[in-house]
Parts: sequence; C-alpha cells; structure tokens
Amino acid sequence: MDDHSDIDSPIASGRDAHGAGGPANSEDTLTGRISTLHEIALQIDAARSRDEIMQVLHDEIRWILPHDICYACLVDHFYTHYTVIPLSAHADGLFPERRILPVTEGVAGNVILNQSPLFFDVAAAVGDHAATEGSMEAMARTEGMRALLIVPLRTGDKTVGALAFASGDSGTYGERELVLAQLLATQVAIALQNTAMLDNAKRRLAQIELVNELAQDLTSSLELDELLAAAAETIRRTFNYFDVTIFLVDRPRAEAYLVAHAGAHHDFLPRGYRQKFTDGIVGWVIGHNERVLVGDISQDSRYVARLYHDTLSELAIPIRVEHEIVGVLNVEDARPQAFDETDAIVLETLCDQLGSAIKNAQLYEKLKQTNAKLTELDRMKSDFLGIVSHDFRSPLASIVLAAKALLKRPDTIDQRRLTEYLQVIVDQANKLILLAEDTLSITRMEAGQLNYFFNMVNLERLVKDAMATVNVSKRHGLTCDIDPRVAFVRGDQTKLRQVLQNLISNAVKYSPAGGQITIRAAHQSAEQLVVAITDEGIGIPHEQIPRLFQKFSRVDTPQAREIKGSGLGLWICQEIVKAHGGKIWVESREGKGSTFSFTLKKAHPDTMLE
Repeated sequence: MDDHSDIDSPIASGRDAHGAGGPANSEDTLTGRISTLHEIALQIDAARSRDEIMQVLHDEIRWILPHDICYACLVDHFYTHYTVIPLSAHADGLFPERRILPVTEGVAGNVILNQSPLFFDVAAAVGDHAATEGSMEAMARTEGMRALLIVPLRTGDKTVGALAFASGDSGTYGERELVLAQLLATQVAIALQNTAMLDNAKRRLAQIELVNELAQDLTSSLELDELLAAAAETIRRTFNYFDVTIFLVDRPRAEAYLVAHAGAHHDFLPRGYRQKFTDGIVGWVIGHNERVLVGDISQDSRYVARLYHDTLSELAIPIRVEHEIVGVLNVEDARPQAFDETDAIVLETLCDQLGSAIKNAQLYEKLKQTNAKLTELDRMKSDFLGIVSHDFRSPLASIVLAAKALLKRPDTIDQRRLTEYLQVIVDQANKLILLAEDTLSITRMEAGQLNYFFNMVNLERLVKDAMATVNVSKRHGLTCDIDPRVAFVRGDQTKLRQVLQNLISNAVKYSPAGGQITIRAAHQSAEQLVVAITDEGIGIPHEQIPRLFQKFSRVDTPQAREIKGSGLGLWICQEIVKAHGGKIWVESREGKGSTFSFTLKKAHPDTMLE
C-alpha cells in the first residue's frame, strides 16, 4: 500500500474520508474511491487463496464503502448453502464462528438466488424481506443497523456469493454506493473463481498423486490390516476429510465390520464394529451395489446417527473384487455438500485399487495358512513315523524275545511258561495287526480306495470279538451292556471291529490301575442306536477336544505325553463311522474320565440286505 501521510493524494484523501461507520463527506469524490478500489483490487488479484482474499477485504474494504457491519456470503459448489464470513471488527464479534445457512434463508440468500442487488431500510425488512430469527438482517436490526446493502458476487452468469454492508445511518447507501459495491463484487468474484480453479487444480493434482502413492503402498504390503489402515489415513490426510473408514463384508452373517479408521474421533467406532446390511448408508451400498453421495445427512433417512454429531456429508463407495462387493470406503465431513462428482470418481478409482490389494492380501493370507497347515502336517507326519516305528519295534521285540526263549529250552520248558510265551506272541502280534490296519486304512482313505462291504452284523458278537483282541490287564475292569433292542446293525464287520478295538484300546491305555471300562450299546431311535465306551482315565482338557478327531492329533498334557500313540486312531474311527452314516463324539472331564460315543443304523433279521 502507498504511504497515506500524503493527504493531498486522491487515494489518501478518499481513505481518510471514509473511516468505518460514517457516510462520505463533502470532500469525498467517486473518483477517489474508484482509485482506492483499483488499489485494493490489485491486492485481491495477488491473493492466492480464498482466505487471503477475505483477509484483504477485512483489512481494506472500509476505505471503499462506509459500514458498521460487513460480511461475505460464499455459496458452496452444490448451490444449496452459503457460509457467512465476517469482514469487519463488529462482525467478528457477531460471528465468532463461521455460520452455514441454506440459500433459501435470509436476504443474502435471496440476492444469491436472484443474482440481483438489494439496498433498503432494515426496519422495512420485516415487511418486504421477512427477517427470520437468526438471519443476518434480523441480527443487523438487533444491533441498531438501519441501512443494508447486499450485492451478488457474480461473474458472467455465475454467482459465487454476496457482499453485505450494514450501517446505523439510514441514508448511508444510494446509487453511488451500489455502483462501488458492484465493482468491488465483480473483482472479488473473479478472484474467487480464479483461486477456486487454482485450488481445484491443486486438489486434483493431490488426488492424482494420492492414487499413485496408494498404488505403490498397496502393492508393497500384503498384510491386510496394515494395508487398509495406511490407505484410510492417506486418504484422510490428502483430502483433509473429517473421517475415513473402511468396512469389509461378512456375507455369511450379512454384516459389514470395520477394519480401518482415520479421523478426528479416535473413539469413533471400535475396530471390529459390525453393522447389518439393512442398516445405514454403508449397508445400503452393500445391498444395492451402488455408491451413495449425501450432501446433507439430516435429509437422508438411511443415515445412522452415532454418538457424535459433527458429520453433515457422507460419501460411501463399494470396494469390489471381480464384480463382487468385498467392502465399503466410507468418507464423512463436517461441512454440508463437502463432496462432488469428481471426489466420487477419484475415490472409485482408489476403491478399484483397494479391491485388487484386498484380493492379493487375502490370497497371501490363504497361502500363509495353507503353508502353516502343510508345515504342521509335515511335523505331525514326522512324529507319526517316529511313533509308528516305535510301536512296530516294541511288539516285534516282545515276539522275538518270547520266541528266542522257546527256542533255547524247547524240551525243558514247562506248560505254564510255554503258555505265557505263546500268549505274549499272540498279544503282540494282535497289536501289530491293529497298527498295520490303521496304517493301511489311512493310506486307502486318503486315496479314496477304502472299500466297505455292508451286511447284517450281530452287535453283541462284534463287541465281544473286539474286546478279545485288546490286551486288557488284570488291573482294569471291563464290562459290556448290550440292549436287546439293538442286536443287529447294518455295516462292515471288519471296519466296525476296528473302531471298537481303537476306542477300547485307548480306554485301556489312558486309564490308571483299577480303572473301570464300560461298553454300552443302547436304543436311541427307531432307526438308530448308540455305542459308548466309558473309562475312568486321565480325561481330556476341554479346549483340546475339537482337535481330537484330526489326523495325527493327540491330547497334549504331561500325562498323555508319556503314553505312546500315532494320533491316527480317532481320525480313522471318525471316517469309518461317517461312512456308516453315523457320527462320533466325546464327553470328558479332566482327571475324571471320558466317554466316546458313536451312532449306527439298526438292522433287523428279516430285512433284505445288499
């Protein structure tokens, strides 16, 4: 600005004559104020942002038009609301925070919509321009203002807002002031449009950079949670949005769950928060496979109100993988009409990249899980080979020792000792047969080559045959209780005996001395029976029960580790029972014992068998 001590200059003279609050005096000339307007226009043109333009007006506008209150009303890009920005000290006190009003409210809104200036006596506003409570004209009247001048900020056929002046002197504004205000408004409107174009260009450039940045980030990480959290924060920071959240879809439960959040409210919603497909804008997006752009959430019945009340706009965009929605990018802002079509297009592009990244991350996660399973399977197979080799060696060693003893003294050995040695050979041979059957069964089951031969089977005989093949020491009690109503079952006798042998053998192995083992077969329904083997052994921890029927899986407790086993028996039992149309399960209390039960289909002697 020029040095204003030279009061003889036209510009200085014009400024001195128009301090805030007073009309032009006799020395004031239109030429002087136009010259001042030109000087201020240069400052406005040099401004690089809307805020800089408003600051120039705040500091300099008093030199052009007299006023007590001055404010600008800038319309949003949807042309539905305007923001009130104070441009005078008095207005600063009246509007400590910028107000946002619908363009349908107040005289300023009327000027914006009609693109025509107004100046009138404030007292007449109630009659000619109904002053609603809280409107600018009503506030001006309350403050003792008597004259009001409002001109549109217009370039060509587009209006970007309005400038408003209020004075306590009813004769302040006339045709001359109207011309000056319109000249100033034109300069301001052009500058605002230029800065808006510049801001928009910068914003789009930032958006393009964001797309490139995210593209690199999304391809550099395969950890889904880390990837989505970084994406949410980058979007919020770059676009300066109020809040950004990312939801993923859980179709079996018909819910969306929150996986990433970035925004002003750290306690916005907890990670893992779930929302039904039928609820809210996010749910609507998933249900309809369409994006939603809401400029005023108070007017949209789909919006679900949270504990906070700052959100005014929302933009929700589906994230797709191969045309199927896998998630939603949800953006919220504290300003009304905060998002436009370009925002939606840019974010849709980002959602395409998010979809690809999510797919890659999910494939990576599945690969990790598969690799972990294979690693565990390899470990269990190694353990199995060690256990099986030990289990084969132990019976063979006993057989060899018994046979050698017989060979050394064939003529002198007494009948009792001979019987004992032969019984050892038979018992250990039966163990080898059972182990060989298990090993052969798993190989055939995995290859889908295990054949079943279904016939009518006498259940009582089947149970007693299985009991006879299991070496039960005198330390254990073994009883059998068969309901007469379940005398026959339809099944493969050899395979069912293998199930019973495994379950009885386990009951013996895991029961302490003096433990009682009970085998029961009972009626369950007209078509089905249940067989249960109960022991008084060490029991099974509740959390380990789901693992029991998995291949190579064994109970992992200090007591169980001392007992040898392949971890195959229960898996084989389960597969055989399933092939018979039944199911198998266990009930157990640690330290109290276990009951293994399985169901089978009944059969009757007069039934035609396959």
